[in-house]
Amino acid sequence: MNERRRPNLPPSSAPGRRRRGGRARRRRGGRPRLLWPGLAAGAVLVLAGGLALKGVTEPAGRPADTAGASRSTETGGPEEARKDAPKPEKAEDGKKEAGKKADKETGDKETGKRPDPGSIPSSGPGTFATADGGGDRVGGSGRTLTYVVQVEDGLGIPVREVATEVERVLADERGWTADGRTGFRRVSGGASDFRVRLATAGTVDDICGQYGLDTGGEVNCNVGQDVMVNLKRWLLATQYYADDVTSYRALIINHEVGHFLGHGHEGCPGAGRPAPVMMQQIKGLHGCRTNVWPYDAEGRPITGPALG
Repeated sequence: MNERRRPNLPPSSAPGRRRRGGRARRRRGGRPRLLWPGLAAGAVLVLAGGLALKGVTEPAGRPADTAGASRSTETGGPEEARKDAPKPEKAEDGKKEAGKKADKETGDKETGKRPDPGSIPSSGPGTFATADGGGDRVGGSGRTLTYVVQVEDGLGIPVREVATEVERVLADERGWTADGRTGFRRVSGGASDFRVRLATAGTVDDICGQYGLDTGGEVNCNVGQDVMVNLKRWLLATQYYADDVTSYRALIINHEVGHFLGHGHEGCPGAGRPAPVMMQQIKGLHGCRTNVWPYDAEGRPITGPALG
């Protein structure tokens, strides 16, 4: 299948839905909302709307139009999301749990140790803090895509730190801006093209589920204008990146934003070659080497055969 790239995506449309490794599945009952790679991708409306201003929290909320674009991701957990996955805890319970464990998580970050998986809250309140300030424009001479960075309340993770890390990834010369056309700029409020949201597994399940995806408490997703990042994956990575969590975070952002830009899943191009960022690396490297960037240091795209 042909690789799709739409780096100059207009704000009134969003790319079609994609698959992921550790795939999110349709929930039982209800009408399916996903366009799978075997079908032709259609232009859909990007969910626009005001975002939380500094000091204002924003509920997860059901989108006004659940027919918006939705995609699942490679960057999921070690197991495929299951329809029989445990239901997330109630938001109020998750908020208490997050509050109890916030200090431990922060301490782990400061000492450089990976947190105990049992210390990571599985659910939260579903409200978000938005990083204040804004970043400089990075990228090519084409259209600038604006985004905000948000962290679910009660996680004990400073939203500004997450915003700095996301900005670093999107500004890297090996990132999506290497095409010479795509540009990004972080904003702190008002309308934006997409949102990067770090949240507990339960909240990710809830938001992705509103578009018909079952993320099973394990995987990330891209739905509508939201790049949903599972807190567990952000802190623990996966088996191939267990010793390099920072690089895995770059893979999360690049893979999910890649879906937002219209890129589909790809396979390994050959033994010993770097894995494409749009490859479902959690399913196995199939002879490829780990890689978290869409372009190499020479500005050449790292791609593989399109999967459908």
